[in-house]
Amino acid sequence: MTEIEVAVPTSILRVESTLLLKTLRIHQVARILGIFGVSRIFFYRDFETDPSTHREYARLIRKQWEYFFTPPYLRRRLVPRNPLLKHVGMLPPIRLEWFDVPRRLKPGDERVGYVFKEGGGFKVYVDSSRVFNAVGECREGLGVIRIVDPGEKMAECVGKDFYKGPEPRFADSFKQLLEESRGARIVATSRYGRVPGFEDLSALSSSNRVLILFGSPSRGLHDIAGAEGFRLEELGDVWNTVPGQRVKTVRTEEALIITLGLVNHALKLKRI
Repeated sequence: MTEIEVAVPTSILRVESTLLLKTLRIHQVARILGIFGVSRIFFYRDFETDPSTHREYARLIRKQWEYFFTPPYLRRRLVPRNPLLKHVGMLPPIRLEWFDVPRRLKPGDERVGYVFKEGGGFKVYVDSSRVFNAVGECREGLGVIRIVDPGEKMAECVGKDFYKGPEPRFADSFKQLLEESRGARIVATSRYGRVPGFEDLSALSSSNRVLILFGSPSRGLHDIAGAEGFRLEELGDVWNTVPGQRVKTVRTEEALIITLGLVNHALKLKRI
């Protein structure tokens, strides 16, 4: 199965003047990546963003990302109050598959819980108010549990894989981004790239990892790569996934959903 990774600059927040607008944009990106099951996202610093601003944006993204991808029924336990989260409550939930669980617990139900050590054993937060004893092969952190006995407050760690949302990573430069993503097939997006055909898209399934690069609100990837001594065409494919656009610029979240939609469709058809 091909893992899809995405890279966007932290400067996508530069054009938003308030915490509310920045929060809305982070949420849009998070939601889009969650829809398509993206494995990880790299937030990199482009050459027009000074290091202190990049760190400020990264701090905001980290904190809000943690909130968005923590199961809603565990947030009061796991995500402390923070001024950077002022507006997150007004946004619709990401609703990953594993986050949608009934409040009433029944034997055999499976859900994501937070497992932790206490004394000589393990316990698990099954929601914001209930703590169960945990048995089985348990590891600390978020994991899938099976309810054994709600009355006796007993649950079992089942060790099942689940999609936690895209893992966020941060790079202090475009060069660092490329170094940390070695081994991935790179696809750069640009209005000056070629329009990919079906064969181009379906060929992605032959790679274990595909990294899709996006530029900033004010600079395309040719400018960003060139500023750090790279020629974009030397890094991988350069695709125009919005051919014939009738607007001056395509916003990052718009390019994300269009591009990921094309890639997802091609990969799914390939499996069929």
